[in-house]
Amino acid sequence: MDCGPFLGIHTEAAVRFGQVNEIDINYALANTITVQMRLGMFDGEPSAQRYGNLGLADVCKPSSNELALEAARQGIVLLENRGNSLPLSTMRHRTVAVIGPNSDVTETMIGNYAGIACGYTTPLQGIARYTRTIHQAGCTDVHCNGNQLIGAAEVAARQADATVLVIGLDQSIEAEFRDRTDLLLPGHQQELVSRVARASRGPTILVIMSGGPIDVTFAKNDPRIGAIIWVGYPGQAGGTAIADVLFGTTNPSGKLPMTWYPQNYVANLPMTDMAMRADPARGYPGRTYRFYKGPVVFPFGLGLSYTRFSHSLAQGPTLVSVSFTSLVA
Repeated sequence: MDCGPFLGIHTEAAVRFGQVNEIDINYALANTITVQMRLGMFDGEPSAQRYGNLGLADVCKPSSNELALEAARQGIVLLENRGNSLPLSTMRHRTVAVIGPNSDVTETMIGNYAGIACGYTTPLQGIARYTRTIHQAGCTDVHCNGNQLIGAAEVAARQADATVLVIGLDQSIEAEFRDRTDLLLPGHQQELVSRVARASRGPTILVIMSGGPIDVTFAKNDPRIGAIIWVGYPGQAGGTAIADVLFGTTNPSGKLPMTWYPQNYVANLPMTDMAMRADPARGYPGRTYRFYKGPVVFPFGLGLSYTRFSHSLAQGPTLVSVSFTSLVA
């Protein structure tokens, strides 16, 4: 299976040089055409086919929209909650400053390999359903090549009872055929976060929108940043889901699906080396939580909750007796 252009470009030459058998291509093509036939794609004009007239009414059903919202809620990961800064309160936090290059985005939230969304609720719109908002982007986009807009963001943070910073990445920085070269926030985003957190009158909440890990050690160690949540690319209802978690309508339950490494990790292994296990002889640190044992920003599987849990070891029996009946005649 190939999702890119390589089969179309290279398959003919591969057959010619004996690297691929033509019969294998025929089998693969037969599988594809069989599925297309089951879908009725050869049954006359598209309008006469079983799935030829599907439209928005078939896709954008209330049940489908609710599923998108629930998926976004369940995917949000609470990474840090210093001093129970979250959830926010509509009584105490009557005005919230919503700041950051991803604070009012739409298409960014669906990432890639997605169809046309039925509609969007941005983080700003989601938060505005709970309380009054003051909005400043802080950067023109996620590249954040200048810091000219940070001053206005600081003013907004001083005027609000709480500040929510929605930062991170988008498909212009991480995507298929577009690899990142470091693990840091792009441009002046770190400066934006630190300055706004210093200016904020109330608790500062960091919301990270990205597909991959980001070294936010500076934010993790900043006592003025009360909570950090990671939302991935949360889809069309992402803004609603983010706001529901921020204000406690939804109890976060997501777990981090990958290790978040520090920036110096990428200096110790070439991108082309896919070895999983560490090799101390050559200074290779290994990959993933199974083999990399060095310092991390956030570990694989981390995910906090607003619920407090207590654990204790149950006392099990020392002897277990199992009775069975023979089935032999």
